[in-house]
Amino acid sequence: MSKRFLANISKYRNAVGKAAKHEEAYTDLKPSTNATSDTSQLVKVGQNWIAYKHASLGTVGILPVGTVGRVGADVHLLNAHGAGLSDWEFSPFDSNVLITGSDNGEVKVWQILAESDSVSTELTATISTGTGKAVDAIVHHPSAHGIVATTSTNLVQIWNYTDKAQGSTISMATHTLTHPNTIFSMSWKGDGTLLATTCKDTQLRIGQGPAGNRPSRVVWLGEKNLLFTLGFNKMRERENAVWNSADLSTPLEIKRLDSSSGIALPLYDEDTSILFLPSRGESIVRWMEISESTPFMTEGISFSAQGPVAGAAFFPKKVLNVMQTEVVRLLTVNANGLWPISVSIPRRAYLDFHADLYPETKSAVPGLEASEWLQGDNKPVPRMSLDPGAAGKPEWIRRAIWTASPKDTTPVSAVAQKQPTVAQPTPSQQKPVTTIVPTPQTPAAAPVSQPLKPALEPVSAAVNESITTGVSKLSTSQVDPASAKLEPVPTPTPVTPETAVDNRPQSVSIQAGKTTPPPSASIATPVRASPLASRFGAQKASRFRFLTFKPYHISEHFDNMSGLSISTAPECSMIEVNPKFIALPLHGSGGRIGILKTSEPGRVGTKIPSLVCSSDLTGFKFDPFNHNLLVTASDDTKIKGWIIPEDGIDKECDVTKPDWVLSAPPMDKISLVLFHPRAKGVLLSASMDRNDPTIRLWNLETQEEKLAIKGHKDVIFSCDFNHHGDKIVSVCKDKKIRIWNALTGELIQEGKGHDSLRSCRVLWLGESDIIASVGFGRGSQREILLFDANDLGKGPIESKKMDASPGILVPHYDPDTSVLGISARGDRVMKHFEIDVTSPAEFSGKSRFVDVASLEQGSLQQDVAYLPKRYCNVKEIELAKMYRLTYNSVEVIRVSVPRNKKEFFQDDLFPDTVDVETSSLEAADFFAGKGLDVPPRRIHLCPSDMESLAQHQEMTPTTPQSSTNSLDKFLQGKEKAAEDDRKKQAMERMFETAKESKADRDTLVPDTGIIADDEWDD
Repeated sequence: MSKRFLANISKYRNAVGKAAKHEEAYTDLKPSTNATSDTSQLVKVGQNWIAYKHASLGTVGILPVGTVGRVGADVHLLNAHGAGLSDWEFSPFDSNVLITGSDNGEVKVWQILAESDSVSTELTATISTGTGKAVDAIVHHPSAHGIVATTSTNLVQIWNYTDKAQGSTISMATHTLTHPNTIFSMSWKGDGTLLATTCKDTQLRIGQGPAGNRPSRVVWLGEKNLLFTLGFNKMRERENAVWNSADLSTPLEIKRLDSSSGIALPLYDEDTSILFLPSRGESIVRWMEISESTPFMTEGISFSAQGPVAGAAFFPKKVLNVMQTEVVRLLTVNANGLWPISVSIPRRAYLDFHADLYPETKSAVPGLEASEWLQGDNKPVPRMSLDPGAAGKPEWIRRAIWTASPKDTTPVSAVAQKQPTVAQPTPSQQKPVTTIVPTPQTPAAAPVSQPLKPALEPVSAAVNESITTGVSKLSTSQVDPASAKLEPVPTPTPVTPETAVDNRPQSVSIQAGKTTPPPSASIATPVRASPLASRFGAQKASRFRFLTFKPYHISEHFDNMSGLSISTAPECSMIEVNPKFIALPLHGSGGRIGILKTSEPGRVGTKIPSLVCSSDLTGFKFDPFNHNLLVTASDDTKIKGWIIPEDGIDKECDVTKPDWVLSAPPMDKISLVLFHPRAKGVLLSASMDRNDPTIRLWNLETQEEKLAIKGHKDVIFSCDFNHHGDKIVSVCKDKKIRIWNALTGELIQEGKGHDSLRSCRVLWLGESDIIASVGFGRGSQREILLFDANDLGKGPIESKKMDASPGILVPHYDPDTSVLGISARGDRVMKHFEIDVTSPAEFSGKSRFVDVASLEQGSLQQDVAYLPKRYCNVKEIELAKMYRLTYNSVEVIRVSVPRNKKEFFQDDLFPDTVDVETSSLEAADFFAGKGLDVPPRRIHLCPSDMESLAQHQEMTPTTPQSSTNSLDKFLQGKEKAAEDDRKKQAMERMFETAKESKADRDTLVPDTGIIADDEWDD
């Protein structure tokens, strides 16, 4: 074949894509498949970390690149925003910098810290776009460290996030480009000199340049003067086109893709000139090779992903298995996790490095800093070689992940390099385009139009002999292409990651002092243990990490309700539930409380039977020992008791007269009421009492005040009893948490609480000495604080930062499972944590908080309430029966854990529980100090017709195993599979040998079918 034809054959034409196996994927995650914008990729991959959109609102899941398998325990959940998460981006020059954007127009810059025992994040800067609308796209500058571009509605804003102090807010953009309509997408040119956008007005722009025809996605093809667009034509068919950036009047080539309505996510690899087109909802990944001459687009053979794709991103080049000719690795998102796809080029031999497949790629060293770029400079990113043996150190492949930090590396001056040839228009056809490089005189001014120069001029600068640089900045003068000349470029020595980076942090994949192989070893090599868990110690896996929240059938809900009040005080609950009734605050004068029967779900209608308190409601509670008694507190400084009939309240006639009323002369502005957990007829109330805050204990049998506890300095937000009932914990507006003696009113301990004046809630965690307080810290960031009840003075023993949102947090704790649920008014998400309540003296773990699955619903919640454990359906492994209040309904939700053997009672999930409906002492005994040491009554939840799982396992003989370790089981299974494979291969070889022997015999004694005469019998 002629060399002329061979030269036109692409070396990537036979690229093969292969999806990873299950054990090589990132599973045991809860990724979100809902993108807020068409440009959102749902996952981004940095040099060290993977960031994906978590199912929880405003949350990013972060995990190391080198960890595969069931990695749920290794995920760090970053509650980045109180609003929804719209887009996020890693800095290409600092692997630990993550930039996130939200639906409310806020952008945050985070620093990921891999400490000795945990992964944490620190907010370093906040960017206020000022639009109040979603940040649709975040794109980092390809060569300048600290420069990022964002789009929101019709604005493109360029920011410098490195010029402010730690934790400051940035509100002034360095550049703002206004479009006439909503921006669909944007893309930087590979050298960072130009920025292209597509808009809803069907125009393609370079700065403020000319227009094309109806594109919706744009990708700048590296450092070439070519643009790729993907959109829909008038027939609603998807089509793609390649454009010359100097002339956008007509495309160089346009192709119809198909008639699918799926949103494509174009991903362009500069090194191979391959553009991948995964589409949302499709499991086929198309790809095409981009050329600088006709044909500009050459389609390759599509390959399959692991299930429908929701999002996709590239892995960094450093993780590629170059010795197996892997040229690209993608990471796709689906409902089951994150799945890598390896794209490789088949070769006959894999002993040597195939340098023709791997041109020098961009390193993690920035070309220049933000301040230099703002002064008008433009320098390319240094390049490096992927050849593992280029520096004589082939062992670098087996080393842990390396990181290039811009703080430890000095940017290198640029050297001109020949620009790829593109069909250039004549000078008369050239049109003005806009460069984004500002001048030193006007660093924050709008860009100015300049004519495009088709050729480049060399920049006189010192060259670092160990780094190859890319394209220099554009000239501002117009030159005839025919007369354009380039200076010769000296050939620099290529570098490997070993020589390009001198200062890099230790790997995140270290186990027992030995370095584990990085992902570049092979995509088909299963990881034996989590590198993050190996380095940071054993990760506690919660039994409830697969907690599920399944709404009951809609016929079990209470819907179509009207008149619900959402303006009650923050200290007041929005819903109270017991096995008979549901109590809800209603709109209207007189402090109305709606009463519904739990046995009559369905459409409630406009008229809800109610109790009328004659004054605005401030609190209400059901008596845990008398399901028909509801106690209310109102602004008329009275506590009222209501006995609800068994058949409920008549819809036509509201109840206005209570059965009894409690009051005291100095009592004023009651903030809460609370029943004693063990003593029948004991009620706690908290009130302001004319700037003398007081906690009172009442005897409901005699309807008299028994104890008044004074000593608070401001409004009492919340109170709770310990499990014995002889201590009370309270939190106050004076930022203090206190413990009181419930019998004498003595102050036992006092400590510092939340550093905010906003409302907070406190909860004693079961029978432990751990107290949980939920509220706000500095900067209105919601948080959970854990205290040691024996030593409040030393402050919280641990804290958990949540997010920045105005909703008041409400804690709900299950002592049987140690699961703490956190709800908030106006949120769609309810987070859950398993809390380690071990005493501080015995606690040896890293964190008391273990993340558990979160509940996320489409409607905003107002509050939640639970029925006692005895009303859970244990046959369905229902851990809790939740009533979730929205603005017009009450949803009944089953909280459960999936198990295989549901026919057995899961006694590990359902221990004997405290009977919260039966009192253990009377009010008179409590106030006399009698019976407090008597343990509460417990009940067994196992039905009579079920066998417990523990009994079944004792009765069923088990096959002894050499090890119960899951890794050992996996290795044993793998060894057995390998042995079976060897036997199968031996049998195949035996059959092949038999066939060859038969062929030899047939050759030596051919069977002619003719019998000799002397062989016939006479």
